[in-house]
Amino acid sequence: MRFAALLLSFVLATARATLLESADEVLLFDAPAFQDPNNASNSVISLQSFVYHKQIDLTTLTNTLTAWENNGSIDKAVERLKLFAAVGVPGVSLSVDVAECSEQATLSATSGLPDLGLAVTNASIGRCEGGNTFTGTLLNNGDTISTTIFSSGTDGFGVISDIDDTAKVSHVLNKLEYVKTTLFDNPEPVPGMPNLYASLAKTLDNPPFIYITASPYQLFPLLRDFLKASFPNSLGPIFSQNLTLEDVTQVVDIISNPNDILDFKLSQIDRVQAMYPNKTFLTVGDSTQSDPEVYAGAYRKYGDFIRCIWIHRVDGANNSYERFITAFEGVPKNKYRIYTDNDIAGLADIDVAGGSC
Repeated sequence: MRFAALLLSFVLATARATLLESADEVLLFDAPAFQDPNNASNSVISLQSFVYHKQIDLTTLTNTLTAWENNGSIDKAVERLKLFAAVGVPGVSLSVDVAECSEQATLSATSGLPDLGLAVTNASIGRCEGGNTFTGTLLNNGDTISTTIFSSGTDGFGVISDIDDTAKVSHVLNKLEYVKTTLFDNPEPVPGMPNLYASLAKTLDNPPFIYITASPYQLFPLLRDFLKASFPNSLGPIFSQNLTLEDVTQVVDIISNPNDILDFKLSQIDRVQAMYPNKTFLTVGDSTQSDPEVYAGAYRKYGDFIRCIWIHRVDGANNSYERFITAFEGVPKNKYRIYTDNDIAGLADIDVAGGSC
């Protein structure tokens, strides 16, 4: 593991050294839409962007990675690492047009340090016609850059899901395997989870799926493509951590810091509750990090806004009786379920809409 950390540190150092001057690039994150609290006939989107100088000379980075992993997947690793070497650009305002809606959305200017180049804005898009999924297109950029906007009504059900080792095989507990899986491997879903989420999309009457992950926002393109390929029936926005990284090894370090993960995920559930205060959510996570503590804390704060809590019992994690008793203190036993790989297929038979967990 020390070798991997040293290598990745060197990779980022060489990547930063080869940054060349170029035009600004823009990453638009997929966005949730919800009812405007001040005008019930209008919609609001919670839109996030990252404006940055792109990295165009990756020769040194490629050579460095080849020395470690020479199996034809180097280009894949370089693509996944490039946003870690990008330099954010402050003070840029963006406008997004949604063809199905009556107003354009204008983001606040991108920030300076420590959130360099990032902007998050709740913006009205007026009255929208059509279904629950829209496409927002960036107006003030020469390229065609778009985002998917997922709209949902004020009541009914929703699903909040973790990604790593809940939906995607990530090997979070093995840091070397986590790095390999993240940089070099084709992402694979946890067996049975795509079918389960497709079933939930039907039985819960097209609920919004919101993915809250401890992964940094620089991995958003990887995670978005993974969900599109493996979970086409349960797509939704991804809320990922906003990390300012000095070196790539922090990507590995962050997965072993449960306090930061706990605080981040709780803050994102607060964000979801502010958007959809009258919905109830099934929350799905795993035992590798802080999901039991996060979802139980959200239940204690918001009550039946959290309808059910499902936790994937991952081998090698802290799955002790004491851990779960402490985590779920104050949560009724019929509100949470610890499931194994063998239980996944049967989860689709649970009548969540009818009150079972």
